[in-house]
Amino acid sequence: MKALNLKPVIVTHSNKLDNAYELVDDFPYEHNGQVRWVPKFFQYDGASIPILAYHIVGTPFNPRYMKAALVHDWLYHTHEIERAAADALFYSMLCESGVGDTKAKLMRFAVELFGKWYWHNDDADQAYKKELKELIRQDGRNPCVYGL
Repeated sequence: MKALNLKPVIVTHSNKLDNAYELVDDFPYEHNGQVRWVPKFFQYDGASIPILAYHIVGTPFNPRYMKAALVHDWLYHTHEIERAAADALFYSMLCESGVGDTKAKLMRFAVELFGKWYWHNDDADQAYKKELKELIRQDGRNPCVYGL
């Protein structure tokens, strides 16, 4: 699996939390034998872990969670695949990254239980996707390649 090339974001987009990272290079991932891409410029805020669960699960930017959280956040923005498939891919990527089965199952259960509130793209998410499309176009690439 390819390494993530990220940079911290000083001023995050309004649909993000205070702490976020931005992709410096496109990131490939595989789903059902097909390679897909998360585009350069995409910002994400790590794994959505409540502060009270840090002692059980870890922090949002645990290196073992970063790739799975990136792809999961991307799929929740683009809806390229069904939500259940995105949650299953999240679990699979956690396991591939060395997260123990019990912890990975707990994290999958959490996204299955609470993800419904994040699946719907609100106005801030739509504005972010529009801005991201423009950044991709300005970079000489086609947003359709990324499901935008």
